[in-house]
Amino acid sequence: MEREEFYGVTLSEKEPLAQFEMEEPTTTAEDQKLVIKQICLGAEAKQGEFNVVQVETRINQKETLKIPIAVLKAGETRALRPNIEFLNTSVTFKLIQGTGPVYMYGQNLYGQNMYGQNSVDEYGEAPWSENEEIDDEDDDEFDEEASPPPQTNGKNKRK
Repeated sequence: MEREEFYGVTLSEKEPLAQFEMEEPTTTAEDQKLVIKQICLGAEAKQGEFNVVQVETRINQKETLKIPIAVLKAGETRALRPNIEFLNTSVTFKLIQGTGPVYMYGQNLYGQNMYGQNSVDEYGEAPWSENEEIDDEDDDEFDEEASPPPQTNGKNKRK
């Protein structure tokens, strides 16, 4: 990761929309990723009122996706930690129900090869090929004799 910035926005009855626009990449290999870490309902939110946050983003050249990502209610659910990632796309957040305020924050990340960072090796290749089968049968790590038995009602029943 080359650079990261804080991202934060407030949605309310007066300002129900927030747009995140992608910046022009400085190189052809640079990616930009917006990661929403937390969505919180403000202390002054109306008791018992549902506040619904919807996201709209492009899924391909012709289609956009509109989907709720948070349903918050004072007295019940005041905060969510969705950890939602939007890679190389502009996003619109909208308070579609409720009066808020709803606070959203996360990180705006810039770097190279941000597509599946954990699924490629140092040469930029996946650790398996599409034609290669993954053998899950001989996992010595999970030997039943070496593992303790599962817990029941918070107690470990070991003989």
